[in-house]
Amino acid sequence: MTKALPLLLIASALLAGCGSGAKEAGPVPTAAPAVEPTQSQPADTTSTEGETSITNTGTETEPARVVCKPQIGGQDGVFTNLTDVRVGAHNGYDRIVFEFEAPKPNPGGVAGIPRYEIRQAKPPFTEDPSDLPLDVFGDAFVRIVMHGATGYDFDGNPTYAGSRTLTPGFGTLAQAVEGGDFEATMTWILGLSRPTCWQVQELHEPERLVIDFHHV
Repeated sequence: MTKALPLLLIASALLAGCGSGAKEAGPVPTAAPAVEPTQSQPADTTSTEGETSITNTGTETEPARVVCKPQIGGQDGVFTNLTDVRVGAHNGYDRIVFEFEAPKPNPGGVAGIPRYEIRQAKPPFTEDPSDLPLDVFGDAFVRIVMHGATGYDFDGNPTYAGSRTLTPGFGTLAQAVEGGDFEATMTWILGLSRPTCWQVQELHEPERLVIDFHHV
């Protein structure tokens, strides 16, 4: 009995030491914290029928349609030469100018601003008279047809030495392309960055057809 007591005391001490070591290991780790959403990890990527984007909270509407009445002007009986085409950006509007001069020598030539028609147009466009495809930059388009005007003299030499394709890239006027010069009928297509109507002036000395397109 006296020999068994010391053995029991030693066993109890060993068990107490083992329990103390387990407590020093610290508490059981908890679950990892949730990660906050970032740009590469969106908070909600669930797609709902009818939604185009999780960031689209507005209502998309089509821009209002702009309708411009065709305009006719100039003078009947004019036969003239195109001598210059100029473009310019101004405060609140873009401008294109067609300048004319009576043929020299003048067999049958009549000075003045030729009869013209200006109206809205839609692609596809073709060249006159070849009917080859004609590319014009823009989101809206205007066609100008001038009767009794040509960019060549009676010998076939150009009276207008400038480019037949102007690409100013202004706020409204994006491009102007000659679409035809055949049998004293000239056509130009104007490409616009937005639908808008025009204002026309007929100026003299020299003869000029001035067309403005507002920025808004």
